[in-house]
Amino acid sequence: MQRIFLIIPMLLIVLACNTEKNENSRSVYHGTMAEISFDQTKWMTKEGLDYPYRDKMLNSIVYNDTVRALNKDEILDLLGESDRSNDGYLYYMISQRRLGFWPLHTKTLVIKLTGDSTIDWIKIHE
Repeated sequence: MQRIFLIIPMLLIVLACNTEKNENSRSVYHGTMAEISFDQTKWMTKEGLDYPYRDKMLNSIVYNDTVRALNKDEILDLLGESDRSNDGYLYYMISQRRLGFWPLHTKTLVIKLTGDSTIDWIKIHE
């Protein structure tokens, strides 16, 4: 019985310490992520649970004055349906690190809309 209590934590540690690198994986922590300009087709590309290109083109959305001048309908035309919306906020998942199915770290683009459906602000939530 005591072996089971030792095996389970060891198994979790081994799974958490996976050292394999995926070419499409985020490299934010290592500072090697190359940025690309916004491409609507790549933005909407989803592989499994992940969006492989969103993190690389995030700055071209967040720091773009043209995007900030759009209204809600234009944002939805440009970025597609949000992953979640709530009380004037649009949430787009950028990336997520997981341990199995459990999310460990999620990066989200958050767009706050005003009462007349224009953009109040755009932020990155981690």
